[in-house]
Amino acid sequence: MQNEMSIDQLVAEMNPCIAAVTTAETENNSVPRFNQLKTVAYVNAEFRVHDDIPEALKQSIFSQSVTYPAKLRFANATQKDDSAKDIRGLSMQLSQVDGEVLWGEAGLQDFILNSYPALFVATPEDFLEFIRARQQGKFKMLLFFTTHFKALCTVIKSRKHCLSPLDIQYWSTVPFRLGESGNQVVKYSLIPCSEYKTKQAVDAGENQLRAAIKAHLQQGSACFHFAVQLQTDPDTMPIEDAAVIWDEAVSPFIPVATITIENQDFDNPESLAIGERSRFNPWQCLAAHAPLGRMNAVRREVYAHAAALRNKMKE
Repeated sequence: MQNEMSIDQLVAEMNPCIAAVTTAETENNSVPRFNQLKTVAYVNAEFRVHDDIPEALKQSIFSQSVTYPAKLRFANATQKDDSAKDIRGLSMQLSQVDGEVLWGEAGLQDFILNSYPALFVATPEDFLEFIRARQQGKFKMLLFFTTHFKALCTVIKSRKHCLSPLDIQYWSTVPFRLGESGNQVVKYSLIPCSEYKTKQAVDAGENQLRAAIKAHLQQGSACFHFAVQLQTDPDTMPIEDAAVIWDEAVSPFIPVATITIENQDFDNPESLAIGERSRFNPWQCLAAHAPLGRMNAVRREVYAHAAALRNKMKE
């Protein structure tokens, strides 16, 4: 078992390693993301809070039935080819949010989710080890996974083919506070609720997911339920082990809002370029939705540093 490092130590070691990896992969003066590599689509949406949610969940942005404008970035984690197996990402930013944010720009609330309910590593020390291995090349990556068998199993299970990013579920993977008191701990999920479903690949190939979103929206709007899962047992639903899936049979996800995406012109160079420039951070949030745990603690500065590097190279 690795010795626990301070958050400052972890950030100080992660930042140059991530910068080295992404800078080495720069193409056309564009630094890619370390994760969520490809922008599949960047779309406008509405985030409508339900008026019939349990009283205990009526906290902060969920406290009343209002509608927030939202931006959603759908992404592939590692692959530029949409037809390949991969983890899919969904990053969302609400605007016109009242209240003081913990970090970043006032009025914005970010949520970052993946298409698998847990991370492949449990701790930030494990993640640092993975980053170092990725920087050192394919042999070190192979060695990392041969010595972290659970991480390898998670990666294998989480990488899947996908017909449309609008038809799959997404999870926050790590926990957050719900409410100012700090007594409630939750994870988030986006659960698809559209009437239309993609039945076969649309324009099969490297941009088939973008084509699937376009075809879906031309048929009708897309929707997701935004849901929260309450921590009911701190032992089986830990804050500090990001590789543990919280059992949905024990604590089901409870819908608190609906996200609606209407037909729009997103499949154009300008929109995709804006999506590439977009930045998301779990600490861009209200205190009532504060990120919890050490894995989340390192994300604030690591995400900010990576975003600054990407946008500096684009100037």
